Amino acid sequence: MDPVDNNIKFALSIKDPNVVFYKYNYQVIKAKRAKVYIATVKFDQKHCANCGFCELSHNGHYVSRVTYLAANASEPVYLELHKERVICRNCKASFMATSDVVDKYCCISRATRQKVFMSLQDDRTQASIAIDAGISASTVCRYLDNYDDLFRRNLNYLPVHLAMDEFRGIGGRLHFICINGAGEHEIQQILPDRFKQSITDYFKQFPASVRARVKTVTVDLNSYYQDIAKAMFPQAKIVIDRFHIVAMMTRAFNQTRVQTMKKYNKRSYEYRTLKFAWRLYLKYAGNLDEEHVFYDRHLRKQLTQLERVEQGLTINEELKASYESMQSIMENLKNQDKDKLVEDLYANQNISPYMKAVFQTFKKNLVVVLNASESDYTNGPVEGMNRMIKQIQRTAFGFRNYHHMISRIKLRQMRTKPMKKTELKVA
Repeated sequence: MDPVDNNIKFALSIKDPNVVFYKYNYQVIKAKRAKVYIATVKFDQKHCANCGFCELSHNGHYVSRVTYLAANASEPVYLELHKERVICRNCKASFMATSDVVDKYCCISRATRQKVFMSLQDDRTQASIAIDAGISASTVCRYLDNYDDLFRRNLNYLPVHLAMDEFRGIGGRLHFICINGAGEHEIQQILPDRFKQSITDYFKQFPASVRARVKTVTVDLNSYYQDIAKAMFPQAKIVIDRFHIVAMMTRAFNQTRVQTMKKYNKRSYEYRTLKFAWRLYLKYAGNLDEEHVFYDRHLRKQLTQLERVEQGLTINEELKASYESMQSIMENLKNQDKDKLVEDLYANQNISPYMKAVFQTFKKNLVVVLNASESDYTNGPVEGMNRMIKQIQRTAFGFRNYHHMISRIKLRQMRTKPMKKTELKVA
């Protein structure tokens, strides 16, 4: 066995027996000093693929330069492959040797493509991937087009627990996204817009029997998605995300606190009590520290977090009533107490106008709010997915091509599930 061939194959992780390396050197290619490994690719077939004749004559070589993986991007690696050509003596058909290293008539190795595929799953720009792989950015974009069908296209399947939301994408437009609300939270589909007709047309592709298997649809308080869920999934229970319920209450209470604070002079004790440590007012009361004392430099005294909140609530009765109502709703959601939740929604009279408006919204959507109190499913997974998408767009400095953005999202999600086997699609 030739030691040169054996050593080069070991270094490059090439196992094809038809490729025989016999030389290597340095060359200047594209104004860069590059390593070039020269090899012969033997034709291993004994019979003509056209007529079956067994006498094949040598007909020269086809020389191709193939881009290969490099440990250092500043010093690229190329394979100069001399592919043997043969001609059939009977039918005069000509053939060329092929190798597992590279596709026929291609100048980029399969190993390089695999590296690009794995790099596209990382939080990196396409330009940096191209530099690292020794290819152009446009080539990376062409490979990215090959992964546009990674999402599930089976029209006989829908997740039992579906979660819907939207995110801002190409050109500032809002795109619809739905995912599996349970399990590994796979993305079911992303649409180029969030128009009601587009979403309805997508779900109408699924048979009624498939849509009937959906048990829960988790959405936010936007009635837009509730109407779609009722029309497309008549058997499903619509669940409002508890985060949005709590967020609406804390936002309303914060507005109440600010308006109360503005009634006092900025140097007054009341103003300083409500102005600073505002995060404690929005925190769940059960998580406030009652034991450890800290020094509040604005009030110039030592007290616990619970005492700090109580100091501010004694200033205004309306503020205190709003706070107690908000905390009561939080506790009912935490304990999944539907009866107490309904009682608190209808029993509050002295709360602020901001909190009354929020409670009025809850009463209008009472059924779905009560579903949220007893369901374990939330929109948290889809919100996390939106955060991942935002990071992908930020790293890429935005996308102009919708399909490229979708492919990066799909590939990035595949990276978060390393146990899944993925086949590389070669163009």
